[in-house]
Amino acid sequence: MATGEAMTAERQELPSVPAGQPAGDGWPDAWRAILERSGARFDPDGVTDFGQIDAERRQALSTDVMADLSHYGLIEVKGEDARKFLASLFTGDVRLVSSEKGLFTAWCDAKGRAQATFWLFLHDGAFYLLLPKPLLKSVLNGLKLYLLRVKATLTDASNRFVRIGLSGPGMEARLTAVFGALPPVQAGDARSYEGCTLLALHGEPFPRWLAVGTDTAVAKLWHSLESQVSPIGREAWTLLDILAGLPLLMPVTTGEFIPQMLNMEALGGLCFTKGCYPGQEVIARLHYRGQLKRCLYRAYVDCDSVPPPGTTLYIEAIAESVGTVVSAARHPDGGVALLAVVKIEEKAQGEVRLANVQGPALRFVE
Repeated sequence: MATGEAMTAERQELPSVPAGQPAGDGWPDAWRAILERSGARFDPDGVTDFGQIDAERRQALSTDVMADLSHYGLIEVKGEDARKFLASLFTGDVRLVSSEKGLFTAWCDAKGRAQATFWLFLHDGAFYLLLPKPLLKSVLNGLKLYLLRVKATLTDASNRFVRIGLSGPGMEARLTAVFGALPPVQAGDARSYEGCTLLALHGEPFPRWLAVGTDTAVAKLWHSLESQVSPIGREAWTLLDILAGLPLLMPVTTGEFIPQMLNMEALGGLCFTKGCYPGQEVIARLHYRGQLKRCLYRAYVDCDSVPPPGTTLYIEAIAESVGTVVSAARHPDGGVALLAVVKIEEKAQGEVRLANVQGPALRFVE
């Protein structure tokens, strides 16, 4: 493997990638050209795959991979009151967020129901929310309603910065060689290198990272790794999110769950010693006095198609729904891996089935 100095010299020999204006579909022109040369196939939300979707799922679980994450949007928050503003809205302890620390957290309504889950981190002095693109507009507009007499601005920064995901058993060593220093390794830890912020994510079965920066900075990283690392598309990366237990909400599942149902406390995104935020009383009451009745589970199910978020779950003995699919992706060993919020008591009464009482049964894992 090349040393950090050798890798830097190699990057300097690469053709420069100008920071171009976004193309009509939302990608900077230079970055889309790089993805196309790597074999990317697109839809309006991002890169679907690199032409070998079945192989990409298996590669994601066995080797070093990198993924374009343009199916995630970015909201930028900056200004004198930015930190105070975000701390008054989110369930996590925003006081901890720094250039070396990010946070997976949530924004809730007054009833304590999560409207979005996302990564919050700093890049070049501004705060950024990384969240599924279908939620970006509603979250951006919703947060702006709280801006009265606040010295902060919120903007959609999705077209200004490129973001990629990195994962694999040897990725830590590869990133050390590229940057000449150890990358962050604990989920939430962050570092900045040459215009690129690297954030360690929850990972299973291997460590994962998010890299965010200008198209120039991220293109250099991509070029440094592309001869040794397999590119993967959106569904393969979603599979890694599911295996890591990250509950990323979509429009159909917003307002359905209190953060404890999504395991947000264990993920570090729920703090009970910070100031007030929307829904804080409901969330705290459940924590101190209540009993959690629904919980996030990971499961597998044998079915022909991937169930969309919001698909209901049933057991034979109960006609009403006992749970909801949060996210799902096809597994390379067959069937579908999914995250679902399920009623704890009812789950113990019989097999939980997908979509209807005669649907395929879920196999739960810890």
